[in-house]
Amino acid sequence: MQELARRVGFRIEYSQQIPLARCFRQIAAGDTDLITNLNKTPEREALMRMFPYSESIPEAIYQRGEDNREISQLNQLNRLTVATVRNYTYHPDVMTLIHNHAGKRLMEVDSIANGFEALAKERVDALIVPRYSSLDYLHNTSRLHQKFKRAPLILKTTVPRYVYIGFSKKSRYPELASAIADTLKQMMADGTVQRLYAPDAKEVEQLVLVQTP
Repeated sequence: MQELARRVGFRIEYSQQIPLARCFRQIAAGDTDLITNLNKTPEREALMRMFPYSESIPEAIYQRGEDNREISQLNQLNRLTVATVRNYTYHPDVMTLIHNHAGKRLMEVDSIANGFEALAKERVDALIVPRYSSLDYLHNTSRLHQKFKRAPLILKTTVPRYVYIGFSKKSRYPELASAIADTLKQMMADGTVQRLYAPDAKEVEQLVLVQTP
């Protein structure tokens, strides 16, 4: 976002951590202009112009650090209580896989933070969350460092998915929409997005994850 703002020529004012549902209400009202790291849905397209900027990273599956059960195949979810995040838009194919294998032992939590709390307190055995948002949360929550590990199973779809920046249709600065769209295309084409994302994920993982036994 900082590189996008620099190239387009606007200044970012970050909102404090607020629930996702409130973010969308602010986008709908034009009180917030931009929101990033989104999956596309018809409901969101009704509120925003949506611009792709990176191929989506598959969601991460977390376990407690001391849990020795292996999660490397889908059928290993059958015996576990699995949590997903309410209001996060998982790909339909991913949700089908999760429902088919977790079944009645699937539950929802209100946020990534609540999901890690439930995992730490052994209310669930596995937590399926967006990769970058979860890494960011763990990195900024020191009391949770080294408590969790990421399972080897990757929930990857056959058709590539993308993540989007949403630009409010009621933004106070409608003239920026075209410039943002064009600049994002340039940043994807010249490799900027790939360079910015790849090292960050590796660095944060080293800080917050324990090694699988």
